[in-house]
Amino acid sequence: MPLGKQLKQFRVTIAADNIVAECWRKKFLSRIKQIQALVRNGLYYLTEHADEEAVTDGFDIYDVEQGILTGNIRKIWPKEGKYEVVGSALDGRRIGIVCRLTPGGKVRVITVYEDKPK
Repeated sequence: MPLGKQLKQFRVTIAADNIVAECWRKKFLSRIKQIQALVRNGLYYLTEHADEEAVTDGFDIYDVEQGILTGNIRKIWPKEGKYEVVGSALDGRRIGIVCRLTPGGKVRVITVYEDKPK
């Protein structure tokens, strides 16, 4: 294959990869905005496990809210429909929150932990 044709094919591949990456980025942004809007409107709840873990790490409900409202999605488990949101607690510590959207349109907080650097 001539070099010019190879370069054109390479450019098309790069452009397609960028479009796919942009679509994923927009999907993440729209999902975090949806989660944040639900939390902002009080449409969320913590499981008993999440509440216990939050208390163990010195967090309360306001830290969980702040973490989601300032956070970004770091990881997605598509098969389970779960999202890991990492943000800042009220005292500035990093807080990790694993949650999912319920069929009833609420955010179910599954677990909460201090997101310490590795």
